[in-house]
Amino acid sequence: MSARHSANRTLALLPLRGGKLRRYVIAFIVMTAALGLRSLFQPVLGGSMQYVSISAATVFAAWYCGLWPAILCTIYGCLAANALFLPPYRILGPYTQRDAIGELLFLLFCGAVIALGEGWRRAVLRLGCAHDALVRSRTQLKFRVRERTTQLQQSNQNLRELSLRLLRVQDDERRRIARDLHDSTGQALTALKLELAGIQKELAPRNPQLALRVATSIGDARRICDELRTISYLLHPPLLDELGLGSALRWYVDGFEKRSGIKIHLEFGGSARLAPEMETALFRVVQEALINIHRHSGSSTASIRVVQSADRLVLEIEDEGMGIGPEELANIASGGALGMGLSGMRERIKDFGGELQILSPGRGTQVKAVIPIEPNEAKEVFARDVAETGSALTSPMAKPASAS
Repeated sequence: MSARHSANRTLALLPLRGGKLRRYVIAFIVMTAALGLRSLFQPVLGGSMQYVSISAATVFAAWYCGLWPAILCTIYGCLAANALFLPPYRILGPYTQRDAIGELLFLLFCGAVIALGEGWRRAVLRLGCAHDALVRSRTQLKFRVRERTTQLQQSNQNLRELSLRLLRVQDDERRRIARDLHDSTGQALTALKLELAGIQKELAPRNPQLALRVATSIGDARRICDELRTISYLLHPPLLDELGLGSALRWYVDGFEKRSGIKIHLEFGGSARLAPEMETALFRVVQEALINIHRHSGSSTASIRVVQSADRLVLEIEDEGMGIGPEELANIASGGALGMGLSGMRERIKDFGGELQILSPGRGTQVKAVIPIEPNEAKEVFARDVAETGSALTSPMAKPASAS
């Protein structure tokens, strides 16, 4: 409020701008008003203070109207004062010595006031022009900053959309490679094992040593087939599409415990099937988090907790390892330079309007993801999956997964 008042006061003291005629007219109007006001007090003042009464109009004209309007209106005021207030009430003489000295002093005073006012007026006008230029530059700068900010936001949005598209393409490619490994390469290895088994059976009576070598080859082919099936399921577990996130997580946790030696406690509280894209994203987040625990934390235990309510889903992954330093944790919280794994996790969760938090209170690390869920969407997905449960249980890809 005080800044607004000071701005109003500053604007009130600014000289008049515009055409010359306007400034001349205003100067003569103000001088005429001063003469009229002096004439009202003529019965009281008589022939004294005739110049003092018009000095205010001279100061106003010198400050607001400019050099020549002030000079002309001052001359006009002096002549009118001589004619109206000084006997014998004529524009020019005769004057007494006192009247001549008074008028001369008044003219000197007016000259000083006009010179000083003109200097101030020009300085203020220069400052006003500089202020206008500064305001225009500031407006242009704001516009450019706003334009650049909009462009930067659009670029970030395009980059985020590209990142999400790459993640989805990666998931689709993993699903395709897993299907090809299982359907084509896995079946070819199975046919190879059957063929070697037939050869072994024929060679056993005639050449036991060669049959033993064939048996060794059959064992190698069986191990290759198992490893290939494990790679296929790690790329994209078929249980994720057929039975949902809970079954896929249980299968993955069992295999991860055997491979890494880390004891994992899984608590899955999902009450309904989610959208396939969301289940895939959550599975990838768990997969990446467990890989980070195995590589960096040094923890021997970990826990996974999935809680699904009517309006949101909460995923928590904790370990008891060395944790994350304060500087690195602050960098992660501020969205600074992250690794590909953390960036992918965050983008997957943001794609569904969720939030990913990484906490490290000292020892251990907690990865927490909160995703909002539309109740109607969850019911539709659940109803669709209930109708497909029968065919999923008899799927040929579900049996190897459970066996694994």
